[in-house]
Amino acid sequence: MSTVIDVSKISLSGETLLKNFVEKMNLEGAIIATSEGLEMANYFTKERDADLLASDTASLLSVTMGVLEDAEKDSFKEMIISSSDGFIAVKDLGEEIALAVLTPSDYKMGALIVALKQFIKDIQEF
Repeated sequence: MSTVIDVSKISLSGETLLKNFVEKMNLEGAIIATSEGLEMANYFTKERDADLLASDTASLLSVTMGVLEDAEKDSFKEMIISSSDGFIAVKDLGEEIALAVLTPSDYKMGALIVALKQFIKDIQEF
């Protein structure tokens, strides 16, 4: 079951929500993108290509949803990609939008899971 988020909150206040979230959780950045690859909001601590990351997030979602369907598994919730210099997490926000989060190399997996839950709480209370 996906989390239902009020899309109008993202449209009106997405940049502020992401800036507060990234700074509070000590992340490298975050982006909210549609399933079509359109960037709705982003905030990064250093320059990133938001359009490219939005497109990449949509591609990840599309492929992952296809794999889940082929494997006869239920709906997508979240994924975490581990790299040598940090994590990228993608979380379903419902309404065909997703959150992608970038972490520094020393970020802990447990902290990342807490960060994802915290964002859902923050956006629902905003």
